[in-house]
Amino acid sequence: TEYKPELVQPVKNENWVKSKGGLWTSPVNSEWGWKHWCEAENFRDCNEENSFKLLLNFDAKVFIIDSLNDLKNAPLVDYKIGSSYKKMYLDFETLAKTYDAIWLTEKGQSQTHLSHPIDLYGWDCESVLIMNPYCCSEVS
Repeated sequence: TEYKPELVQPVKNENWVKSKGGLWTSPVNSEWGWKHWCEAENFRDCNEENSFKLLLNFDAKVFIIDSLNDLKNAPLVDYKIGSSYKKMYLDFETLAKTYDAIWLTEKGQSQTHLSHPIDLYGWDCESVLIMNPYCCSEVS
């Protein structure tokens, strides 16, 4: 129910579409954000009593994915799965050296959900991954 930046772990590449570490958030005014996804999937209650609001600092550096082209131009990591299949994922560790957060917009989520050769299947709604926990602060 309150933001504690010291609890946010550094991002690490995990051979998966999402990083280990960081803080996964969703814009309050999103048309298809975390709250909507939770309601649609009957996952959990997402309300004022069990959440907090963050505001990015004015100087926060945000990598925005608003299209498949944005994703294709991001730093990527190749992982081999078996002897012949290769999968590409975002290189979160490289991104975290330059950016404080990654923002997948609604349009970007729609274009990258099942795209090829790289996708963000698993980022199920508009999302902001906070990689630098001090790039934002809690607001009431």
